Amino acid sequence: MADITEIGHRIKSIRDTHQITKAMELISVAKMRKAVRKQSFSSVYLDSVRYTLKDIMRHSTDIRHKYIERRADRRAAYIVIAGDKGLAGAFNNNILNLAWEHMQQRPVHYIVTIGQMARAYFEARRQQVDLEFTHAVASPTLHDARGITRDILDLYDRNLMDEVYIVFTRMHSTAEHEPVMVKLLPIAEEDIEVDLSTDYSGQIDYDPSPREVLNILVPQYLVGMIYSALIHSAACEHAARMMAMSNANKNAEKMLDALDLEYNRLRQSAITTELLDLSSGRFFSDNNLHQKVKHRHGKSR
Repeated sequence: MADITEIGHRIKSIRDTHQITKAMELISVAKMRKAVRKQSFSSVYLDSVRYTLKDIMRHSTDIRHKYIERRADRRAAYIVIAGDKGLAGAFNNNILNLAWEHMQQRPVHYIVTIGQMARAYFEARRQQVDLEFTHAVASPTLHDARGITRDILDLYDRNLMDEVYIVFTRMHSTAEHEPVMVKLLPIAEEDIEVDLSTDYSGQIDYDPSPREVLNILVPQYLVGMIYSALIHSAACEHAARMMAMSNANKNAEKMLDALDLEYNRLRQSAITTELLDLSSGRFFSDNNLHQKVKHRHGKSR
């Protein structure tokens, strides 16, 4: 059984850790709310781009674009978005395991990692990481998304890959996250995740032409998809860390309650023992004094 000093040290250690996890929870809440606001603002524009792009691909004729045409080979490239650090429950493992399982099904030509945890994951499995971005997940910006898109399109234009997939965690709510994989290139109508509200026959007139509009929309669509994936992943990471720290705080409070109870029990037991020792010492002292008085009284007779 632990003594009272050891329990006191454990209580102090748990309280210090509890202060850290509580601060991390509050920080994650603030960062998650910021990421969710970014996502809500960007989704309005991205949905408009996706809607128009899908409408052109469905209803316009003679549409040709180098990022829409399918290629014969299936050399795949993966953009895997994870976190820069752990302490976020199963957030990193879920998305990395999904990417790894899909990679076993086709020839992988390029691996692009965003976040230090993704890079470490593939290096531990002796997989070469061709491109890495380690500072784009903490607070994603459009500048980061444009830079990533530019590097990916440069490799795609040099015919170094035939398909590009982006793997990230999508946020449905604070408590509901889903690791998903979306095909980024070549762009296919069925891969554009938006529903056309009305279907019709014929063709809409786009000024100056559907092809010119398509040439503008395709790069915007790719940048928007990567930016949206970055924001979703950041929001999910902060939400997962918030929940992990909340659970840690609850466990710490339970442990502190149990240790405080044990500490008080041992302290009360120690006080009772000291009182008994004091009482016993006084009893023996009074008994000795009584014997001395009796002995002296006998001598006087």
